[in-house]
Amino acid sequence: MNIRTLYIGLAVVIFAGFGCKESFLEVNPQQSVSNEEAIENIGDYESSVTGVYNWLTDSDYYGRYFILVPDVMSDDVKQNSQANRAKEYAEYVAFEEHFITQNMWETIYAGIGAANAIINNPKPEIPAAVEDDFDQLLGEAYALRGLMYFDLVRIYGQHYGFTADASHLGVPIVLETDTFSEPTRNTVAEVYAQVISDLTEGMNLMSNTTRNGNTSTLSAWAAKAILARVYLHMGDWANAQSMANDVIENGPYALVDSAGYIAAWQSEAGYSSESIFELSMTETDNRGSDALGGMYNETGYGDYLPSNDWYSMLPNGDVRQGLVVEDTVLTGDFAPFRLAKYPSNTGENNTVVARLSEMYLIRAEAAAEQGGAGEATALQDLNTIRLRALPTATPFVGAGAALLTEIREERRRELAFEGHRLWDLMRWEQNMVRNECTSLASACTVAYPNDRFVLPLPANEQDANPNIQPNPGY
Repeated sequence: MNIRTLYIGLAVVIFAGFGCKESFLEVNPQQSVSNEEAIENIGDYESSVTGVYNWLTDSDYYGRYFILVPDVMSDDVKQNSQANRAKEYAEYVAFEEHFITQNMWETIYAGIGAANAIINNPKPEIPAAVEDDFDQLLGEAYALRGLMYFDLVRIYGQHYGFTADASHLGVPIVLETDTFSEPTRNTVAEVYAQVISDLTEGMNLMSNTTRNGNTSTLSAWAAKAILARVYLHMGDWANAQSMANDVIENGPYALVDSAGYIAAWQSEAGYSSESIFELSMTETDNRGSDALGGMYNETGYGDYLPSNDWYSMLPNGDVRQGLVVEDTVLTGDFAPFRLAKYPSNTGENNTVVARLSEMYLIRAEAAAEQGGAGEATALQDLNTIRLRALPTATPFVGAGAALLTEIREERRRELAFEGHRLWDLMRWEQNMVRNECTSLASACTVAYPNDRFVLPLPANEQDANPNIQPNPGY
């Protein structure tokens, strides 16, 4: 299915359809009402926004593949000898007809379409008493759209600094429900500008607290945290540091301590003290072994394992060693660890999208990149994360290039298996090197720059849209 087909359905869907992927795409236009008729009160808006979140929890998005694919393309993950899911991406032989390439594209654009329907819907007559509630929901729709475009442009486009002015191919920006649209691809610079605009608008509309008392919905703080990440990927160090600093110093979050670190990841309850935004996964979302945890766990598919390259970076006694368990079945190249960061095979572990540890590492990297007096901030933040993981560790005291290298390594240790590593390698313009390579020889070292660091555009999108340009190298 291509963008045009998706938007034919989006143009006519009633608000109840936002809550379910199947009904969302199977609406009969002749039997449906317009968006203007569908969203008439604050309850309709809330149901519609809930539907956008449901697209994010889909297994073709944050429910599995959006986290898994960039990680299996990195040096943090190795394949089991029996790996049979996403292996084309791990081995850098993905192709335009592959179902992951297609489904991820469709799912994220469907979520964008659902957000567009909310944003573009005429504001209903609502009592003054719920005006703030309306603004909160509208702000969430804007911020979710910004996040979805940020995710799309990273997985289907090269990183922001790939060209000096970010004029290389991004993804189509579709803001209207135009059933006859056959859009061209916008530049990466244009997509990032839209991302910043949407997240900023969302931040300004939302309050600092969430609607439901936990972090499964967005707040102004969550939008600011995502903006910190966006600016980091742009190399806009001043804004990245400013946004992360505000979240750290003024937000309602606290780092999980060393004693509670493993439990925070393995609890199905979720929502630790450092959670800024995480997607709720419950029994009703049960995906069986198709959940993210099922890709790693021995009792699931168990296709992927933490690499020894990554594990060897952890000093003895580092609390993060508890995120892996010894495997007594695998032998040879595939021994000895399994990942325990997502212990539920049925997908009942929430997917963490943003957390406070990342904000410390963003502030550290951005401050170090700017040098000078900022290095003191960078050192403090680096050691905050370093000593939380191993309280007996010797604080790092380096400066300059050595400091930046250590921050990058700490980022790799702390954020592993959360979908960051490949994009970090890209924006740092580094080769992907698997010293412990259990895959095809051609995928043991992938040199930067490389066309294959990004996914191909789906074949069905290219077939249906004569204006879409394919990614080079496919």
